[in-house]
Amino acid sequence: MKSLTSRAFLPINTDLFNNPKYQELSCDAMILYSLYSQRKEVSAFHSQTGNDTFTDSEGIFIYFSNDEAAKILRMSVRKISTLRSQLIDCGLIRVVRYGLKNFKIYVNTPETTPAETDLVLPWANFDFEKPIKSVPADSASTKSQKLPINQSNNNQTKLLLSRESNESVSQNQSNTLVTPKKSEKDVLNELSLDSIITRLKDTFSLPAVSRLKVLANNSYTKLKWFSNTIFKAKSQVTKKLLSNTRWLYNPASQEATRFESNDLLKRGLESALLQIAEIVYKGKEKIQNKAKFIYVYLRNFMANAVKQYLIDNYELTEDDEIELNVLL
Repeated sequence: MKSLTSRAFLPINTDLFNNPKYQELSCDAMILYSLYSQRKEVSAFHSQTGNDTFTDSEGIFIYFSNDEAAKILRMSVRKISTLRSQLIDCGLIRVVRYGLKNFKIYVNTPETTPAETDLVLPWANFDFEKPIKSVPADSASTKSQKLPINQSNNNQTKLLLSRESNESVSQNQSNTLVTPKKSEKDVLNELSLDSIITRLKDTFSLPAVSRLKVLANNSYTKLKWFSNTIFKAKSQVTKKLLSNTRWLYNPASQEATRFESNDLLKRGLESALLQIAEIVYKGKEKIQNKAKFIYVYLRNFMANAVKQYLIDNYELTEDDEIELNVLL
């Protein structure tokens, strides 16, 4: 094992697998992020030795062109561009143009997996170098038979390995673990979920879709309701904006009310969903009508996003802004 661990590796942060926020992130995107993260360590080393070439007022950054990444990962430049967009949508990197051709890339640390999450990689932080005390099988307690976990990486590693793979198995049980067969209802629910998620990914950002799945608790009915509520709220905002003749035939109206063109809508939706979850499920005050609250919250969020888009992208007078506030 020592000869294996002494080799050079490109590490992948296990939160990218375990955290529901990143469950729509492709493996190719994870590898690209790992390249960025490793390059950031080089920039950090230069900073620690007094070389501030890769440090500015916003922190440590890297230079890593799509051409360079494409050559390393044996992919097309277009593919790298797509993967980089995934990382931007997930908040893992931030890209800022520097000069005519260069881009500064600020690499963020993945969010720690919530403690209540069912880990898909529960064994990932097993410490292979730590010696395990030998205990006779007949007298070994359940606790002593559990693999040691390296607690230094992430908070979620306090969760031990799953009971099926980590706890002792009685002599009457089979040594082979059998995965329970899914019922027809469960299979149909998964297929239905996949169907609606595929459609939502064409419109929403990947983090927003992940939040919706968590809020819906993997229920097709709940996910469908959330989806319909989002589009209903957006439709209401669009209807109000177009009720004014100034905006009825104005191309800006289409841009401002579409997720595809209004980045404030697309990127802001995830934040809105997080705030809804915090208020509805963790808030101190009890909400009597949760469905109505969620709809009103989403409608207000979208109205503000539409107004801000128009203000940022078009030369509006003070009267125009007042009119928008009245309309929306």
